[in-house]
Amino acid sequence: MNGSEVLAMQVRRHPQHEAIVSGSNRITYEEWDKTVNQLANGLASLGVDKGDKVILHMPNTEEFLNVYYAVQRLDAIIVPINAKLVYDEIQYIVEHSDAKAFLTHDLLFSQVMSLAEFDLICLKTGEAAAGWRSMEHVIQNADLTPRVSTSKEDDEVALLYTSGTTGKQKGVLFTNRNIQTVATMMAIEMKMDLQSRVLHMMPLSHSAPLHLFMLSATYVGATHVLAPTFTPDLLLDLVAREHVTHFFGAPVAYLLTAKHPNIQDYDLSSMTYWVYGGAPLDYKYLHYIHHIKYLCR
Repeated sequence: MNGSEVLAMQVRRHPQHEAIVSGSNRITYEEWDKTVNQLANGLASLGVDKGDKVILHMPNTEEFLNVYYAVQRLDAIIVPINAKLVYDEIQYIVEHSDAKAFLTHDLLFSQVMSLAEFDLICLKTGEAAAGWRSMEHVIQNADLTPRVSTSKEDDEVALLYTSGTTGKQKGVLFTNRNIQTVATMMAIEMKMDLQSRVLHMMPLSHSAPLHLFMLSATYVGATHVLAPTFTPDLLLDLVAREHVTHFFGAPVAYLLTAKHPNIQDYDLSSMTYWVYGGAPLDYKYLHYIHHIKYLCR
């Protein structure tokens, strides 16, 4: 089993189930899979092939999910990178990974526009620019022929880079087996199912939000609720409005949210699992987390 086929499996099972909530957009599994397939075909027509490295430079938006699965459908290797990296760090990863293509979001385009000078296939959301194709145009003009990933359990499918706090960033390769094992484990431990609604607010370029929560949610056909950034107001609003059941965040997200002056005004009763990671949470701050917990079921 590979990530692309997990998505295709959910389309066969629950084609009209809500897959993605991103801003005002609501997308079913069938619609999501169609976009993924067209983007995969479009990238293939531009020269992306099996084993090529494709850098994904986007915040948590529907386009991130489209690119992630489209690249895996091509049996290429997806390279998600942090949207907050500076240009020198991005250039290093482009060169170190031997990337074939670079896909970015219009919100981040000013950071990377000069990458068009490199020997890269460059795509961005929104309008085309000098040296950059429009991702939407590529999708709209792509072949509709269904495409199936043939990658096996031990094939390499993802390359994530460390933060580089003690030196240059280091690339870490993941196989289908690596990813599917932790995704399955998390889905079981966190009791995710078709009715789960998982909020992705921490950057999906990081392994925990990506592999432990995004992949596990897709594995069970849950709904992905996307937010391109974190604020306490946005977290509380999305949990209440979208009836979120699962959230993974860094400790600071909980500390800031628990101190929100109007937290009592939000209905957080849908939440079943608040999960934190990435750093320890000091015992003296746990009462703030308990404050959130008591507002839930």
